[in-house]
Amino acid sequence: MYSGICLKSNEKIFIFICFNETKEFDGFVIIRNYEIAKYREWDEEELSEIENNNYAKFIGKLPLKKMNSMFECLSELKNEVLIALFKESDDDSYFVGRIENISENKVELKLLNADAEWIENERIKIQEITYIGFRTSYEKELLNKNAGQ
Repeated sequence: MYSGICLKSNEKIFIFICFNETKEFDGFVIIRNYEIAKYREWDEEELSEIENNNYAKFIGKLPLKKMNSMFECLSELKNEVLIALFKESDDDSYFVGRIENISENKVELKLLNADAEWIENERIKIQEITYIGFRTSYEKELLNKNAGQ
C-alpha cells in the first residue's frame, strides 16, 4: 500500500507524493480515483514520523492544472526519463519504461527490465492503466544501473 500527501483529486484521478519505508517522500503516483480504496493519505500523526522531510522538493514540480485524466497525465509525462505502470487487468504486471508514443487510447512504452536493460516495446490501452509512478527511488535506481552499463 502506498501512502502520501494529495496534490490533486478529481472524479477521474488522484495525484500524490509518495511516502516510503525510509520515512521520506519518494516520487509521485497517479491513480484512477476509483482505486483510492487501495491507497490512503497519511494523517498528521503518521506524517510526524517523517525523518527526512523533503516535501518541499516535490511542490510545484507538476503542471497539475493540465493533469485531469490519465491521458492528460501521460501526455505531460511524455518527456519523463522513466515511468512505471500497473494495468487494471493484472495488478501483478509492473511495466517500467519511457513513453515512445501516445494517442488518446494507447501509450507505447520502451520497457526497461529489472536488470536495467532496454527490451521490447509494450502498447497499453490508457483505459486499462490504474497506476502511474515516476521519479521514485525505484525508477532512479534502474536509471543508475542503466547508466553504468
